[in-house]
Amino acid sequence: MNRLLTVLLAAVIAMATACASTQKPGSEQPDDELAVALVETLVRARAHAQATPILRSALARNPDDPRLHLLLGEVLRDRGVYAQAERELRLAVRLAPKLARTHGALGILYDLTGRPVAAKASHERAIELAPGVAELRNNLGFSLYLARDFAGAQAAYEEGLRIDPTAGGIYVNLGFALAARGRKVEALRSFRQAGGEAAAWNNLGVAFEKQGELEPARRAYERALTADPGHSEATNNLNSLEGV
Repeated sequence: MNRLLTVLLAAVIAMATACASTQKPGSEQPDDELAVALVETLVRARAHAQATPILRSALARNPDDPRLHLLLGEVLRDRGVYAQAERELRLAVRLAPKLARTHGALGILYDLTGRPVAAKASHERAIELAPGVAELRNNLGFSLYLARDFAGAQAAYEEGLRIDPTAGGIYVNLGFALAARGRKVEALRSFRQAGGEAAAWNNLGVAFEKQGELEPARRAYERALTADPGHSEATNNLNSLEGV
């Protein structure tokens, strides 16, 4: 068990103990607000196996809570259990049709299962409900990137960055969209906004390699290692490219 998960589970025990101490006499109902907060923490730590039983227990007590169905759907999706995840996420949408996150989560599932039209519609609905959330623009951009609509992806990422100019992950995704459009100089500039010089050149190498441009990819990985000789990802990418 890794250290983070150990800390999280210790926090779970402490929170559960605190909750139990404040329960009314004769009540055996745990605090489902606590369950939601706890599962959110576990999901962020990708401790899905620990999150699932907590969610199912909470749902047994409160089967109409859309947040619980949403979280269970996200956990199942991330574990690759797509059919069950879709049932949970569709139910969350039905129970809370104006909750942007439910539509966004369903959109990601559609992306993962190769349904680009449905994915785009779900992401756009999420944005309509929460236009000021940069992450939703990022999700739409990645969906469009997967569908090879690179111009549309670029536009979505740029809108996300207008909302949150500090979102490093969006700069990385924008770099890949720009590279796919042949705009390598701009791509490198965007990668640099997200991290250091070595990471930027490594990402550019990945972009070249995705397009079958193997010699430029090799040079980019070498530039990454010049900037940081200990950059393990660039080392692995270069070794893989050279068949080492």
